Amino acid sequence: MDTLSKSFVRSAVCVGALMFGLIGPANADEPKLSDLMTLIENQQLQINALSKQLKATEGKAEQAASAVEEVAGKSSFLDTVKIGGVAEVEMTNTKSFAKADTSDITLSTVEFYIDTQPHEYLTTHVQMLYEDDGNENITLDEAFAVLGNTEKHPLYLQVGKWAMPFGGFDTAMSSDPLTKSLGETKEAAVLIGAHYEGLALEGYIYNGDTQKAGEGNNIDQFGAQLGYGGESGGVGYNVAVGYLNNMADSDGMTTGLGNNTTSLSKYVPGFDVHGDLTFSGVTLRAGYMMAIKSFQAGQLAFNGQGAQPAAWNVEAGYTMPIMNHETTFAGTVQGTNEALALGLPELRYGGAVSVAIVNHFSVTAEYLHDLDYDVAKDGTGNSGHTATLKLAAEY
Repeated sequence: MDTLSKSFVRSAVCVGALMFGLIGPANADEPKLSDLMTLIENQQLQINALSKQLKATEGKAEQAASAVEEVAGKSSFLDTVKIGGVAEVEMTNTKSFAKADTSDITLSTVEFYIDTQPHEYLTTHVQMLYEDDGNENITLDEAFAVLGNTEKHPLYLQVGKWAMPFGGFDTAMSSDPLTKSLGETKEAAVLIGAHYEGLALEGYIYNGDTQKAGEGNNIDQFGAQLGYGGESGGVGYNVAVGYLNNMADSDGMTTGLGNNTTSLSKYVPGFDVHGDLTFSGVTLRAGYMMAIKSFQAGQLAFNGQGAQPAAWNVEAGYTMPIMNHETTFAGTVQGTNEALALGLPELRYGGAVSVAIVNHFSVTAEYLHDLDYDVAKDGTGNSGHTATLKLAAEY
């Protein structure tokens, strides 16, 4: 009740009491005007005291609400931890270039990762991996930390082990593209990058598994990637170009070089370009990578000369709901050049269908047809295929 209202009530009561005293019957037992005024003043004091207590209570309630909001706004460390992975079982039928027909059921992949964000400018990633490659080992596939927050500042630092930003290997197929088989490079490295309004620039250094003959084991390998991505008119797009000063250090190349990995006569740099477009459920992907120079014939050969390997891939995918199940259809055409010594086909084409049965569980059927290099290029000239049915559970 405000001051004006209180004064009005008091005046009204006084006037009423006065009128009662003037016109009412004279009775010695009836209260006097002074008694009524005293009673009113005492009640007013009680009202003032209650109003003061109410204001104090409201202040404490506001403080408590602010404290609750402050606590709610502060997330604990456990709230930033994300745990996940995938387990895949594959049933395959394969016909090799030597016309050997085989089939198998394998636990092809088990992946487990932990992502954390202990600070707004620090994130970490640790990933363990098991693959059915014959050794039954669980390996530390990736482990790195990123210091930075590109939403607030464009620069960041990344340290640890992961696949270097050389090549784009995203796919809707069950199998990896040939560009990944040729150029993926996982190493312990230090990377400095910057992201600003869709533009991304990254540079990195590392000590690879390969060395030049007669030289020590040093941090002498490096690379860089420049990319740009965004969305316009409902179309998403990404494109990037990359450079690696020693393509021999990619995982696939190192395997193909065998005992020559620590006695290279020179480093052979590599170049990569890749990109994708997405619109209305359609995704188009393409990539190309190559060695800029040729290897020595005694280290990696093709048709009697030093090889200059290259790989490319083109892929189209379309995602749509069928009977309330997200379904993706994908087709691909891929190829290599001068990569016979690496065990890669000259041409590959095929398709895949993936269906999400329930959340986090999908089934993918894939068929790939491979063509080997011609006999004139020291290949078999034969064809082969791989049919795969994959069950994947993500968590």
